[in-house]
Amino acid sequence: MVRLTDTHCHLVSEKLFLNASELVTRAHDAGVTRIINIAYNDTTTRAGLELVGSLPNVWTTCGIQPHDASEYSQELAEQMIKTAATCEKLVAIGEIGLDAHYTLSPMEQQEACFEHFLDLACVLNKPVVIHVRETHRQVYERLASRINRGLRGVIHCFTGTTPEAREFLNLGFHISFSGIVTFKSAHALAETARYVPADRLLIETDAPYLAPVPYRGKTNEPAFLTATAAFLAQARGCSVGDIAHQTNDNATQLFSF
Repeated sequence: MVRLTDTHCHLVSEKLFLNASELVTRAHDAGVTRIINIAYNDTTTRAGLELVGSLPNVWTTCGIQPHDASEYSQELAEQMIKTAATCEKLVAIGEIGLDAHYTLSPMEQQEACFEHFLDLACVLNKPVVIHVRETHRQVYERLASRINRGLRGVIHCFTGTTPEAREFLNLGFHISFSGIVTFKSAHALAETARYVPADRLLIETDAPYLAPVPYRGKTNEPAFLTATAAFLAQARGCSVGDIAHQTNDNATQLFSF
């Protein structure tokens, strides 16, 4: 049986939370045997910490995404980390980053939030889950400045160019592909997916968003990860088993399950 790891799923989102147990069971039956729930603000961080107590194949994170950065304060971030750090199933800091497309929070607030959580990740020696949208250079520079402090992590739901992927890879980061790579319009992204070295490749659903072909238009869920894995296998000229084995190994190494 193929065993996959969904490295980015918002089980704590309003669309998934109430059915989380059922979704995890359905995912397991489909071959998705590990799921990282991604928090994106204080409320979802706390919800994620509660969720992993009852779901054995789910891990979680702590962070504030760019869209919610307006709620950030140094005091809140420190309290979030203090609470989350006691959880044995906390595997990463994130989702954090910068977004210049949907400026739902002022960029100055996004930057302050992002830098603080990057520093906290260095202190805790946890990998980071990075959100990048129209902010490649700004994000790259902030990551690069902390590599000598042991910073590592993944660029989630990568939609950039191959040269941009190369820069993040040169920092030692992983690149994760979501259902977007299966879209008919994503030819350039599929080329980038072929370029990424096998030992830096990760896959995700970003559920409840971005359902892959042939599930477009539906609420995404972890079980749909198999479609993205099948597409990447075809694009890279290997088997789904190869994709599962490699991405599972990569996830295990990065997130220290």
